[in-house]
Amino acid sequence: MASASKPNVLIFLCDQLRIDLLNCYRETLVRTPNITELAGDSCLFERAYTPIAICSPARACLLTGLYPHSHHMFNNSTPRYSYCEHLRPGVAMIQDWIDAESDYESAWFGKWHIGPAQDLFDSRFYHTQDEPHEGGPVFLDTTNWNNKRQIAPLVQSVGRGAAGTLDVGMEGFPDVAAARYTQKFLQTRDKSRPFFATCSFPGPHFPWMVPEEWGIRYDPADIEMWGNRYDTFDGKPINQRKIRLFNEASAGGLSSEEQDQELKELLACCFTYIELIDRMVGEVVATLRQQGLYNDTAIIFTADHGDMAGSHGLMNKGANMYDEIYRIPLLVKPPGTPQPSRKEAFVHLMDVTATCLHLMAGDKQESMMGQGLHGESLLPLVQGNDDWGRAMHYAEYHGDWYGHYSARMVTDGRWKLVWNLTDLCELYDLENDPCELRNRFYEPGLESVRAAYFDYLVAEAQRTGDDQLRMLNPQVESAAPGAASLRIH
Repeated sequence: MASASKPNVLIFLCDQLRIDLLNCYRETLVRTPNITELAGDSCLFERAYTPIAICSPARACLLTGLYPHSHHMFNNSTPRYSYCEHLRPGVAMIQDWIDAESDYESAWFGKWHIGPAQDLFDSRFYHTQDEPHEGGPVFLDTTNWNNKRQIAPLVQSVGRGAAGTLDVGMEGFPDVAAARYTQKFLQTRDKSRPFFATCSFPGPHFPWMVPEEWGIRYDPADIEMWGNRYDTFDGKPINQRKIRLFNEASAGGLSSEEQDQELKELLACCFTYIELIDRMVGEVVATLRQQGLYNDTAIIFTADHGDMAGSHGLMNKGANMYDEIYRIPLLVKPPGTPQPSRKEAFVHLMDVTATCLHLMAGDKQESMMGQGLHGESLLPLVQGNDDWGRAMHYAEYHGDWYGHYSARMVTDGRWKLVWNLTDLCELYDLENDPCELRNRFYEPGLESVRAAYFDYLVAEAQRTGDDQLRMLNPQVESAAPGAASLRIH
């Protein structure tokens, strides 16, 4: 049974959701009334970041409390190209701590993607979704639940089959299934024990497909292009320009105007998908209330990373460290009387891990089963204490099918420094260039800025044991390698 000292904990985890598509963060066309209502009872973090903008490593960060360089899931756990299908042996996850050191009942429903699906079924979570079975939903066979084209044929095809509506009922759609599993658990759980549960939506990850009965709910004509849609990539990493050119080559000969129209049609499907997830959040929260659990439950709403969605001419995520994919939504509703607030503190997914441990243990935890944490509990911030020592965010990237590409980033919201081991480095003046269009790393007169951010980047790498930065030499990086002559046409 939950109590003031041992509240229930419920996490809503979205996949690939950018903050500027939620009305609680920014005015947007997307209708998210249930998430907005939850935000009204929560502490909303304006500057929450992912440690790495790719699914499997970020999710592993959430469950281990560690950066990828420590848990060793460096890229997506996907057959045929992944070089890290499983976590490093011996790494503890939060469900292990719950099983060994608490009386909580643990559950995970929905997208897993921290290794193969069997890793979830073999884990120490007490409850998960059903294992694959004859006649069962095909998405149970996968770890990521994103393979929507396997679920049912398209009814309405958008973007040459990249989005649209599926010939499947609502109850056969993966995001709805994640919510239904969670609701059933809330209704049938062991009422003598507090619970820790995660409702892990596979969306709004691309492809942006929804059930036909839900329908596409937005008019592409109402959607405006992003302010940084037309990045020229002058003086920027070659890798980004290649990916943008790859996207254009894949557009089948469409003109720039036709590509923009297609993007608007795709975004109409994306916005529709987010609205469906919002509905599911509302239904799960309604079940909490019906069970008399809302006041005794801490609710966390977040995402593993964001989505480029056409910004900078790029899609999905990849070998770049723009805010569109590194900033994430984060709401924390504490148990008891709502304490709504907005915080500018620099926080990240591993802070969610530490917060959950704090909630379940009753006091701050510096480690989990002997494994030091890379995050801090957010409860003091949620409860009104603004004494937060972290003034910057440190992030990393190790590659995926976009290429094995090593990068590190540090930002304090004023400037952002990106160290690319095998490419041009980046420096953005976020105050005067929030769209991150002008790379100022190689400009004269900014030597002191680069030096200050390199100092923090190196210090944070040393603090967390990120040894790859032994390859970093700021003097080498500051020697402009003809950046001004590298232009895209």
